[in-house]
Amino acid sequence: MAASDLLDLLKKLDISFMKDEGKQCMTALVKLLYDSQSHVQNLGMDCLGQAVCLVDAETAKEAVSSICCEIQQRGTSAETTALSVALRVMSGRISEDADAKKVLGSLAVPIASMLSNSPDMPSDVAVDVFAALSDVLTHAGAQVATDSEVVNQIQEVLLSFISHSNLSVRRRAIAVLGAFVVHVPGEQSEKALAIIFQRYEACTRASEKCILLRVLVTIARQCPERVTKIVPSIIDREINLTEECDREERMTVLLVFETFVQHCAELVASRRNEIYTCAVEALKYDPNYNYDDEDGMDTGSEAGDDFGDEYEDDIYEDDEDDTWDVRLSGVKLLAAIARSGLYSPHDIAQHIGTVLIARFREREDVVRAEILATYATVVGALGESAADSASGVAEVLQQQAPEAVTLILAAIKNYPRSTETKQLAFAVFAQLVLAKYDILDGSLSDITPIVTAALSADDTSGTLQTASSSLVKTNLKLDVLEFLRVLVQRSSVSDSAAEFLIATKDGLRENASSKAFQVPSASFTAAAGLVKLLSNAAHQSSMEVAQFVPWAEDMAQCAASLTGTDDQDLRSSVNVFIGTVLQKFGDHISASTAQQLLLILTELKGGIVHAPAVLGAFVQAISKPTALPQEIVVDVAPSVLQVIDPLFRQGSASVVTVALNVVKALAGYGTETLASAGDHILTNIIAIISKSPESPPASALQAFAAVCPTVSEENMRSVTAKLLKLLSATTVYDGQSAEALGELFETVGRSFPGLMDSWKDGIIENWSQTHARYYKQRKDSSNEAIQVPFPTAMLTNAAKSINSLYTGFYEAQGQQWTSEFLESLVFTSPRSTEDIALVCLGLRALGYAASQGWLAQSDQLAAQLDAHIQSKHDDVRDEAAAALGKYVGSYPATFAALFASATASDSEGASASGRLQAVNVAVDQIVGTGHDKTSADAMWAQITAYAQNSQGPLPDVLAQSLATFAVTFPQVFIPALAEHVSSSGDAKIKAFYITAFRTVLADRHLSAECDAELKNVLPQVLASIDDESINIRRLSLLALFTVIQSKAALIKDAVSTIEPALFRQTVVNESLIRIINMGPVKKRIDDGLDARRCAFQCVHMLVRMLPGAANTDLLAESIVRGIADDHDIRLLVLQVIHETVSTQAHMYAERLDEIAASVRKVQATKLSPKAVSQEIEKHHAILKSSVSVLVALEPVAKAATSPSAEFDKLLAEVMDSSNGELSVYYKELHSQG
Repeated sequence: MAASDLLDLLKKLDISFMKDEGKQCMTALVKLLYDSQSHVQNLGMDCLGQAVCLVDAETAKEAVSSICCEIQQRGTSAETTALSVALRVMSGRISEDADAKKVLGSLAVPIASMLSNSPDMPSDVAVDVFAALSDVLTHAGAQVATDSEVVNQIQEVLLSFISHSNLSVRRRAIAVLGAFVVHVPGEQSEKALAIIFQRYEACTRASEKCILLRVLVTIARQCPERVTKIVPSIIDREINLTEECDREERMTVLLVFETFVQHCAELVASRRNEIYTCAVEALKYDPNYNYDDEDGMDTGSEAGDDFGDEYEDDIYEDDEDDTWDVRLSGVKLLAAIARSGLYSPHDIAQHIGTVLIARFREREDVVRAEILATYATVVGALGESAADSASGVAEVLQQQAPEAVTLILAAIKNYPRSTETKQLAFAVFAQLVLAKYDILDGSLSDITPIVTAALSADDTSGTLQTASSSLVKTNLKLDVLEFLRVLVQRSSVSDSAAEFLIATKDGLRENASSKAFQVPSASFTAAAGLVKLLSNAAHQSSMEVAQFVPWAEDMAQCAASLTGTDDQDLRSSVNVFIGTVLQKFGDHISASTAQQLLLILTELKGGIVHAPAVLGAFVQAISKPTALPQEIVVDVAPSVLQVIDPLFRQGSASVVTVALNVVKALAGYGTETLASAGDHILTNIIAIISKSPESPPASALQAFAAVCPTVSEENMRSVTAKLLKLLSATTVYDGQSAEALGELFETVGRSFPGLMDSWKDGIIENWSQTHARYYKQRKDSSNEAIQVPFPTAMLTNAAKSINSLYTGFYEAQGQQWTSEFLESLVFTSPRSTEDIALVCLGLRALGYAASQGWLAQSDQLAAQLDAHIQSKHDDVRDEAAAALGKYVGSYPATFAALFASATASDSEGASASGRLQAVNVAVDQIVGTGHDKTSADAMWAQITAYAQNSQGPLPDVLAQSLATFAVTFPQVFIPALAEHVSSSGDAKIKAFYITAFRTVLADRHLSAECDAELKNVLPQVLASIDDESINIRRLSLLALFTVIQSKAALIKDAVSTIEPALFRQTVVNESLIRIINMGPVKKRIDDGLDARRCAFQCVHMLVRMLPGAANTDLLAESIVRGIADDHDIRLLVLQVIHETVSTQAHMYAERLDEIAASVRKVQATKLSPKAVSQEIEKHHAILKSSVSVLVALEPVAKAATSPSAEFDKLLAEVMDSSNGELSVYYKELHSQG
């Protein structure tokens, strides 16, 4: 069989070889590598890559071993390269195959042996072999770690090769050594890291130091926590770069700092200024050149004359000077510092921005490009901060902009052949404009020549132009057009901006006809933005746009000729441009041109698939407000209605939506635009709604409302039943659909007064049927644990629909809105299921009307709502409570009476609960929504007075009400709430106020004023963590947990004040432990466990959200205690350890003896002989969690300068296979990493 046929067969095989077959196959394939023909060798490599995943592990290892032996024996012969490439292909293929990865670990032995015995192998072979070894270590490091002999061998080989004379081999060895340290767990990789660092500390030669530092960089990039202990030492040693340092050493140190800043920013924070200085000095490092202006740097602004002459993308390089890469490293370090968060946005703009601008004069193209790109990126990242006036970023950028422009233009003029400089110049300009729209207005006259030169450059390849130079010019044009697109995204035009736009508009027209890829599309996109800007300027009377009208018409005609193009991006942009011109300049261009362009937007030249883009532009053009004259739209309406008629029956949602949007837009011009087609359109819309009645598109509901006035009453009557049936199933979740549904029913009520009764009855009937189905399901449900959900969405739908229906009706009749149509529902006695449905509908509709302020005040209605609160039916009570609350919310003067009835001594059970819920709803309506401060003061006083004097339990629903006061008026009620917490002596009352405070803290959308007030009072409130009541302590800890989890910044400055009390709560309080007799068994009950668990949850959240904020001594003591505490607490402690072990290794190292003692205490617990299965499972979980502590801290113990004999002894005991399940747990946890 030919090798190529064999390769095809191997690719198709989905079953593995039998052992003998596999050996024969691999042997034959290896022989192909010795063939004299290179293409046969290549086929052999590919075949081996496929076959290695189809043989067993032993066969794969034998094949690799034979290849390694051949490499070793053949030395520098030609076949050696084929063998090494095959080895690399095989290892890479195995690493990609999940089922074959187990083979990888076994390959380490032959590869390591070959490297040890062949130190002088050819460099290309060594690179391939190291690539294979990298695959092994990266994907099977845990397997390799089990063989200490192989690990030692690999370590020695790698340490010897990192000083290899060949650069490629040296780099590959460094990368593999990093992979070894990162991916091979256990003592050997720690030892390797220690050796690397020791060598680094002891070395005196710069070249050797650079190699070792690059190894450490590799490790830091992949696993930053492995180098946390040595980062400070490296910075101390390398921070003071001197002039005597050679180029390679400077670059390496800068690379180290860049890596640490990117991956270990918190470790270098204290040295940030020194590292910043190193970056700045490196950026200036050019000992062989003088940058003084008078020595040749032309900073004149007239860069346009030569801008388009030299487009060859040649790079300027001084072959005799290699210091430029030091400056390049300095730029990269500055970029890392800017991204790290080590400096505030203002400092980044002020200092890093200024430094980069000063270096725009850089003579090396590569470095200059990096500087410009970095500055553009920095400015882009500062955009959000620039929008905040308090940050001061926009002011700094504004001050820098003139110099930045001057130096960029000077660079363009002095280095005219650097196209990359020109492209990046416009990237910088665009980012500056995005940060502050008028930032370049003072410099636009200087920028104009280079913009016009770029746009006017010929973009076709001629006899004297290469394809590459044409592409370069095209890319530059795209960057210029993107800058123009950004520049016109503003709301006003200054005089200088107007002059700039006048000068550049013709360039847009010229490039709209370009044959270059993407240039016409970008031109039309920028032109559309310019048209919008000109329209805004005209409305503000800040600019005369008449001079732009011919240009706009010419651009539009050009766009019209391109609407049939096959280029999708261009087709989209020309349609948008035409729509924009008609919408903004429709009254400036001639009527005939406007009508011609509008008709073009009704032609689907490329088929229905293009309908969304074409008709979307049509909708844009005619949607009000628009400058397009109405008569033009009315004339075109019949044509477009014919076009969209078949679109309603398409399966594409986007096509259907755009057809519906056309209907909505045309309806805005009066009934005559749709009159002839209204009934037909209604039929189409109903068909669309029928396809998804539960969630019809909002556009369908809006189009229905729009077409209603043009539909005959007879047709509407005929579809009423079907339509109401469909709409009754609608479940509205988004605001747009809810608004559309309400608009639909309002329009029906307004347009068809003769159908009111049938629509009302239909709504009621459909809701009654829905409720009946729900009631039956609930009654038939035999499983009480399964709750049948109340159809609240359907009820909301029906209630809002019936209200909207009558709103439209009353509006058409010129009557005041009244609730008379609902009274027959509300005043019904809920005896039957049907009665309950009617009452619920009436109550929900009344509540909605009350929240809109439509209900007239009525004592009789309020009494009826209160009567329903006392109903024996849960659904009626809930709806009545919400309706009464909203009614009272619309008449705050009635709140006192409601609260008094809710808290009266004779109010009890379900009625009391319902009235309290009504109170909560009323508070939300008056205070939360209405922001009625006058009423709020009186209501607060009434609720707090009740709380202070109440003899019974205080309901949580009132605590929620108090939270509403605090969130709405934080400056008044947050301090008041805190004062109640701290001054209340009664535990019940204090718990009530803490609950209210916790409710405030749980709100994730608090205002800045709330945050400020909370920050002030948190220490006062959280002082209750030390309260004598265990329940108060628990509630206070829960409040602390909530604030750390959701608002950690508020507590950051108060941690040192709060943490002593917090850590005291992690101590077991023996006085809260009691023993109870349960028959013959004595059971230990810890009443402090819940509070203690809350305390450890707070500790865990503290170290996660505010790393480094906790006192290490208090933290360590709590961890030692927690390990020996309850199992749930120990699991929390494990999470704390995992969060902190990389940054607090020294803290753990100092307490390993104590930790070992706590673990021993846990492992010494014995299981009762009579234990049941649940107790046995928990006991196993306890033992496993204790081993988890040891596994988590094992790396700390191995790296500790003063080893812990107790910890090491305990670990050895656990690892001992004779130790039963502890040993099993250790191996399991270790294998899981």
